[in-house]
Amino acid sequence: MSALAWAARVAVLAPLLAALAGSFVPRHGRRAAAGVALAGTAVALVAALAELALAGDVRRVALLGSVPTGGGVVHLDLRADDLSAVVAVMVAVVALCVQLYSTAYQAADPRYRAFAATVSLFTAAMMLVVHADDLVLLLIGWEAMGLCSYLLVGHESEREAARAAAVKAFLVTRVGDVAFVIGIVVLWVAGGTTRLSTLLEPAALQAVGTPTLTAAALLLIVGVIGKSAQFPLHTWLPDAMEGPTPVSALIHAATMVAAGGVVLARLLPLLGHAPAARATLAVVTAVTMLGAALVALVQTDLKRVLAWSTISQVAYLLAALAVVPVALGPASSVVHLLSHAGFKALLFLSAGALAHQVHSTALGDLAGAGRRAPAVAGLFTVGLASLAGVPPLSGYWSKEAVLGAAEEATHGGWAWTAWLVLVVGLLTGLVTAAYCGRTWWLVVRETPREAHAEMADVEDAGAEVAAAEGAVPVTPVPRAMTVPLVVLAVPAVAGGLLLIGPAAPGQVHVGIATAVLGAVLALLGAGGALAVARRSGDPAALLPVAAQRVLASGFGIDRAQHVVVVRPARALARLLTAGDRDVVDAYVRAPATLSRWAGLVLRRTQTGNPTGYLTWVVAGGVVAALVGVGLR
Repeated sequence: MSALAWAARVAVLAPLLAALAGSFVPRHGRRAAAGVALAGTAVALVAALAELALAGDVRRVALLGSVPTGGGVVHLDLRADDLSAVVAVMVAVVALCVQLYSTAYQAADPRYRAFAATVSLFTAAMMLVVHADDLVLLLIGWEAMGLCSYLLVGHESEREAARAAAVKAFLVTRVGDVAFVIGIVVLWVAGGTTRLSTLLEPAALQAVGTPTLTAAALLLIVGVIGKSAQFPLHTWLPDAMEGPTPVSALIHAATMVAAGGVVLARLLPLLGHAPAARATLAVVTAVTMLGAALVALVQTDLKRVLAWSTISQVAYLLAALAVVPVALGPASSVVHLLSHAGFKALLFLSAGALAHQVHSTALGDLAGAGRRAPAVAGLFTVGLASLAGVPPLSGYWSKEAVLGAAEEATHGGWAWTAWLVLVVGLLTGLVTAAYCGRTWWLVVRETPREAHAEMADVEDAGAEVAAAEGAVPVTPVPRAMTVPLVVLAVPAVAGGLLLIGPAAPGQVHVGIATAVLGAVLALLGAGGALAVARRSGDPAALLPVAAQRVLASGFGIDRAQHVVVVRPARALARLLTAGDRDVVDAYVRAPATLSRWAGLVLRRTQTGNPTGYLTWVVAGGVVAALVGVGLR
């Protein structure tokens, strides 16, 4: 077996074995659990780097061999190529940073062993999705991530909010997963195989036909919409912030949310034969990227700002797949996926480090936190600037890769989708820079005294004023939490130039006009927000009250889903429960009920009085005699 094949196998199996081994660590073996998790992830990183070095040689790797089924043979194979290698490196780097960070952040967690093992399993599941060359393996990794997200979001299960968020994430993503499974079945039946590399060959796609491919693509896109938190199945992600901050970094940067982009990047040849499905994806992502950015503009919790920014940024990379010419490949989307992973992991982990000082993620409580930890604040600023698309950071170049792909597509068929993505993408860049500037001002620049003056009308102002007055104790940031930030800052600063240059996973187009316009809009958005904040305080407070309420509620989509879906589902569940209890079970309970009633009646005859018994005997004899006479 070649070195590339071994590297691909190890990248998938190392974190899986770490998860299994970590599950058997004694309950109080905290150091052993951390060591196993870190070692497994580090081995996966080394394997991914080796795979990247050898990735020019595309290989199909047998993981478990072939499994015969009633409908044919399932080939449980992996695929090692440029795409799998570069994404695997990203996943391993972020996962290793999260594991190291968690040793300090989760220092007081009595269930750290389970936490570390589940993070390892999460990493293995994403590695499987990245490398899968078989629809069945892809589905296994896809569903395993759903399970891991449920376990990690609800890790602090003693809190009702965490339990509710975990259930919500599980159920909402299951809606998309149903469509995803059906799409896989359609491809399997139509193509006659589960091997992706065979299904995606031009001759095989032509044989299946556009109508079937369109149906399969739409179903798979619905699955991606659920897993990657796109409109209208995005409502689970903001609530998932109830999970520990390292979990948020992993979900948003390297695993669950990014998985949809990886799958569609792999399936780009199929999307090229389904223009209607691509148009649907373009519309959904355009609505999502701008809407989520507007909602992020008014959030009062730092993790929720980052959650809505993830929804918006993932829409960027999916939008690239909706419009990029198939001949150019998925490189523009993958570049933004990699860039986003770097700066988003940096943002979440640095936000956790800042929140670690004041034991809160509310922006009011965090006012001035950056001044207490200037090194962390500087790294947080780098992450925000990259998210805002400030040149020459990685976020700027990766967004320009997406916009460049849209610009390139305006000259081909279905040009209206490309124009939609291009225009909305530019507007979203402006809004993104604005909420990044606002967030930076509130967390890094604003002083506690300024926060005190501006928080008179803020909900829960009492707690925030206490924080502004210094009532919230300050906790120093451990080194295990700062080292991962430094590591992640490197790709956030320099990753963009590298990704669109010699390390680009394919062809990347950056147009001069969109590059200049994107930079101007980013600087205008961030500069405008900072200017308003310096003069008038929180820029969001200047919006009309009605607009603030609409945006703070996420355009009311969560509430609408609760009214339209959740309430009827609960009512139906109560109705079915009542029917099962009062109708179906009634037949089962009837004999017992009749026997109980008969017992109650007969018990009255057992008085314990011999005279009474004699009376019944005589009466019985008389009745028997009368019956006998009557029968004669």
